[in-house]
Amino acid sequence: MVLTGTSTARFTLVVLALGAAHGDALAQTTASATPSIRDGVFTAEQVRRGQIAYTGPCDRCHGYKLDGAPDDPDMLPAPPVAGPKFLRKWDGRTLAALFDYLRATMPANNPGYLRDAEVVDIVAYMLAVSGMPAGDGELQPNLDALASVVIEAQSP
Repeated sequence: MVLTGTSTARFTLVVLALGAAHGDALAQTTASATPSIRDGVFTAEQVRRGQIAYTGPCDRCHGYKLDGAPDDPDMLPAPPVAGPKFLRKWDGRTLAALFDYLRATMPANNPGYLRDAEVVDIVAYMLAVSGMPAGDGELQPNLDALASVVIEAQSP
């Protein structure tokens, strides 16, 4: 078969279209293979422990609803740590980034006060209050493991 200029151009367009479609499918497969906070990456028990750990060092500034409205009327508002605004702020980052930030800076009046296990339980609580589902496995206070889980503000 001999391709003329017009048929070569058509053939090239078909090949490019098929390649683009295959690339999109490959990108979707790769994206869905990356665990996200929407995949049940913490347990209900971890949420319970996180709620207990959150009370006291966190709720004074961030509020018992985790919405940034402080429980103490003399305190200034703080950023929300759950819900849509929180998820948008952290969208595209990993749980390792969130864990590391919390561990290094919170509570503001005594950074490093909480043990790593408490921080990861608080992260689970924050995610649960944000509407994320619990699953069968607990989040571990391990930066490598947490780095594989992406925060997604919206469902894909």
